[in-house]
Amino acid sequence: MKINQIKNVVLPLLLLFCLIGCSEDKEPQTYPPTLVTNSAAELTRFEALLSGSVVPHANSVVKAEVFFLFAKGNTLVDAEEFTATPDNTTEGRYVCTIDGLTPGNEYCYSICARSGGSIAKGEVIKFETLSSTAPVPAATIATNINENGALLSSDITDNGGQNVTQRGFAYKVYQEGMPEPTTSDKTRSVSLEAETFSVQISDLQAKTKYIVRAFAINKAGTGYGEAVTFTTEELKIPQLTCSMGTVTAFAATPSATVSTNGGFKLTEYGFCWSTESQVPTIENLKTVTGNSETANFSEVIEDLNPETTYYLRAYATNEKGTGYSNILTFKTEQKQVATLTKPEASKIEVTSATLSSTITVPSGVEVTEKGICYSIFSTKPATDGQHTVDSSQGNAISVNLKDLNEGATYYATAYATTRDGTFYSEATQFTLGRTYEPTVAISEVTGVGETEATVNATIKTDGGRDITEKGICWSSTSSTPTLENDAFMKAEGTGNNFSLKLTSLTKGQKYYVRAYAKNVNGTGYSPAFEFTTALTKVPEVVNMAMTAVHDDHSTAQAVISDKGGLEITEKGFVYSTTVVSPTIDAEGVLKVISKSTDDTFTAELTGLTYQKRYYICAYATNAKGTSYSSATNFFTSTSSTPNTNASVKEGSIGSTTATMEGKIASDGGDGSEELEISEVGFCWSENTSEPTIDKDSHVKATLDKESKTFTVNLTGLKAYTYYYVRAYAKNKNGVGYSYYTTFRTERTTPGGDDNVPPGTTTKSVK
Repeated sequence: MKINQIKNVVLPLLLLFCLIGCSEDKEPQTYPPTLVTNSAAELTRFEALLSGSVVPHANSVVKAEVFFLFAKGNTLVDAEEFTATPDNTTEGRYVCTIDGLTPGNEYCYSICARSGGSIAKGEVIKFETLSSTAPVPAATIATNINENGALLSSDITDNGGQNVTQRGFAYKVYQEGMPEPTTSDKTRSVSLEAETFSVQISDLQAKTKYIVRAFAINKAGTGYGEAVTFTTEELKIPQLTCSMGTVTAFAATPSATVSTNGGFKLTEYGFCWSTESQVPTIENLKTVTGNSETANFSEVIEDLNPETTYYLRAYATNEKGTGYSNILTFKTEQKQVATLTKPEASKIEVTSATLSSTITVPSGVEVTEKGICYSIFSTKPATDGQHTVDSSQGNAISVNLKDLNEGATYYATAYATTRDGTFYSEATQFTLGRTYEPTVAISEVTGVGETEATVNATIKTDGGRDITEKGICWSSTSSTPTLENDAFMKAEGTGNNFSLKLTSLTKGQKYYVRAYAKNVNGTGYSPAFEFTTALTKVPEVVNMAMTAVHDDHSTAQAVISDKGGLEITEKGFVYSTTVVSPTIDAEGVLKVISKSTDDTFTAELTGLTYQKRYYICAYATNAKGTSYSSATNFFTSTSSTPNTNASVKEGSIGSTTATMEGKIASDGGDGSEELEISEVGFCWSENTSEPTIDKDSHVKATLDKESKTFTVNLTGLKAYTYYYVRAYAKNKNGVGYSYYTTFRTERTTPGGDDNVPPGTTTKSVK
């Protein structure tokens, strides 16, 4: 009974709160605690203290697990769980500190309790983190104050909830009643990477009161520290003035006067300048003029850029610091340039050459020197190397270079010097003449026999010196025969062309031969030429074949595989219908000589008999005799007269005329080649169905070779008469006729009682 009562109480609670999971009768009973979510406390930009109260149910025997659900925004849809810690100062109170929050954002949370399989939630509380503000720098501290500078220091007490993107100091001359300095006034930024928030400023005026305050910038804005004032010391650094003298494209000559050394000895003085800073210091470009006491000094400042604005002032340094003069602004002049054409080389000899160029300069520009630079090694020769001055007046340069190295290749540039420097042309290249060994060549080796050959050679150049000897050297073992090591033969006479006949050579031996020629510079050889003396024999003929076979003609082909070391005097084919292996002298054998000049030769066999077997051999003849290929045979085809078709053109029959149409059905050939149709036309008769051109009327027609058709208008016919008509065509085999066609001409004047004329009919009779 007690168990049932307990169940009757628990079941409604399960349905109402959805807090208690299903359990067996033996599990301890759980009841949700009373939960109260408190407001967030200790709010900053990045942190918040969450708290809530938990009152356990009096009848619950299971201790609940307390935690917080926390989320960004105003709902707990994407909430995270955070462990709740009991607050030892207040019973039932739980807390949790959340950090890493974003300034000025909305958050929500709820205290929760988990008991068994159920979760109870308290009220959802919303809060907002503190918004970001501009940073808050500390008051500025000014130390190391001197005549023109001070060391400024500060710190950032509050970054305003955002990363500081810039920090530094703003300063200006103090004036009663004027606003404190801002970033719109003079500023000096301090790197964010620097550990200390300090900077040395050095652009202050002596004995002057300044006001300064630190600034820092984040996304929320710019924050300023408390402003402070300080007064620079009385000037003790040097004081001086500056003036400008001559200014050119690349140089300027300023002068300076030291009005006072500040009571201390000068240790350095000079000039400083810049193209960017309008207040140049010695931290920019500078030149040191001296380091001893002086009242006046000047300097030629070089390596400036043409047509460029510069800011310059003189400086002097003593132990108290560096004093600067007034600032001068000047612009360098346009560069006095010279443009030169690429030199042209002429009169090139063995050891000399003439180089010419032209100078172009703007009006008013004076050329103080001009000439030619030259070198074997440098591709851009200049005046610091070999050069020759042209002392002539005007803008033309012409220099004859002498004592050059024979045969060497030189690079040369033209140059011109103006007030602003030396200018060069593009480099040219030229090669001097030289003398050298003769060059020779073998044009051909002719008359190669078994023991002799004739070498034909040419002296192509004499090398600039007289030829003292020329000839031929040869060897059967060395591919580069020489006069020193091999056989040779001198050529007599003058002239560049010469021939020498070599004798007593070995049969069938390969030889290497070179022509040579001598002058005072040495011996020049031609490239080696190879030849092999003959081992003469009758030729060898192979690959006998018929490339085309027709009815009365055919084409034969063969190859001379070996000429036998001799010239072929005749070649061709022998053929017969009775001799199986025909030869030139055999009875019943015909011969055809080939006119081909290649080793592969052909010939046309004509006048052959239709459908006949022929036996054929190729032959070739040299001084040693005649040889034959293997015999082969072929069978000629046959051909016939042409085959034609004839018809009457529809609607063309009159009383005395009719138009006939014909077509070549076959030219009569065997299909291997097209036979020529020499004549076409029509023949007709009143009496016979097979008219011929020999016995009957006929007329020639013009053949359309593409369509193979022909048309003729027959005239002079009799009215109302039957005619038999056949087309004909001629080829080499004779005349071929078509099947006949018949028609009747119209009446001239039809009578009233005339019968209806019969229609045109065609009979298929050959």
